[in-house]
Order: sequence, then structure tokens, then C-alpha cells
Amino acid sequence: MLGYEVNENDLLYGAFPDIRNRLLEVKVQDSPTVDLGKFSPEKEEIVIEDSGLTTFDVRYLIALTNPKTEIIEGIILSPGEKLGELFSYVSAESYKCQRAIPMSFFKSQNGKSVFNPK
Repeated sequence: MLGYEVNENDLLYGAFPDIRNRLLEVKVQDSPTVDLGKFSPEKEEIVIEDSGLTTFDVRYLIALTNPKTEIIEGIILSPGEKLGELFSYVSAESYKCQRAIPMSFFKSQNGKSVFNPK
């Protein structure tokens, strides 16, 4: 329907990004810190060599869940290049990079559907 074929193995790629043919990395969080894993858009880094795609090109879908109910209360969709405009990076001693989501963000977006917030 969209003009490309998807193999069964492509659906559960299991690497970065999670959904490779859509350049989409999916994170489900129940805390104000998002674990971005091995690759972070804090610095531009090539992640798909044959096409020259970088961490800036990958889109991040972050589902924010209530830790008590496990219900998704918000969703953030952002290209890697712009993710740093929404959140600050928190460095750790491991190879992982973590992002802190300020509580003021949750409060300001409570009950809203927001498209490209500025």
C-alpha cells in the first residue's frame, strides 16, 4: 500500500532504530528519565552506513506511562535533531545516555493533544 515491501523479520528488527524502514525508535517510559540506549541524538553519529543516516535523522516516539496504572498518558514524537530542544541530556558512566523529562513538561501537556509544540 505504501510502495515498499516489509518482511516479517523487519517487523522485529531488534536493533537501532526499532522500526528501521520508518527510522523510528520507540521508548515506553514510566519515569521522568528516558533511557535512549546505545545511540543518542546528543551527537550526530552514523547509524545506517549504507544510506548515511544519522542519529539526527532517526525519529523518537516516547510513550509516557503512569507507573501505577500502566496507561499511556502522553506521547512525544520528535526527530533526533530536535530532541535536545525539548529535553536536557543527563550523562551517565555507562555507555547509555539518559534524558530527564522535567515534571513541568508533564503538567503543561496534561490532557492535551499537541502537534509540534514550540
